[in-house]
Amino acid sequence: MMAFASDAPLFDPVAIEKLRQVAGEDDNTFVAEIAAVFLEEATQSIEGLKLGCETGDWQTVSRLAHSVKSSAATLGLMRLSDACKALEFDTRKAASSGDTSSLVAVVRDQFELALPTLKGLS
Repeated sequence: MMAFASDAPLFDPVAIEKLRQVAGEDDNTFVAEIAAVFLEEATQSIEGLKLGCETGDWQTVSRLAHSVKSSAATLGLMRLSDACKALEFDTRKAASSGDTSSLVAVVRDQFELALPTLKGLS
């Protein structure tokens, strides 16, 4: 079983400041909308990761991990992004390693840890 380690912070507020700069005047509304959409989509993606792992659909696992990785980084959820990056790398050739199911569990755990921050933004 692979141990996942990330030196990244759970949440990097600099990412939110960048989003606010992009949004201009409606910054709080814009960030809240982005966070709410991510919460909904990531919740479905996390379930998709679990199902993909159970059914051996590694191509879907890799695609979902990539999608969550990018969006999580945009919202400053750096450990979640790192966990998704590790899972994406693990399944990039549409195959699984002995670590895949533990990496899916790490992604799910990091998502749970990110939920209070995410809900605070939305």
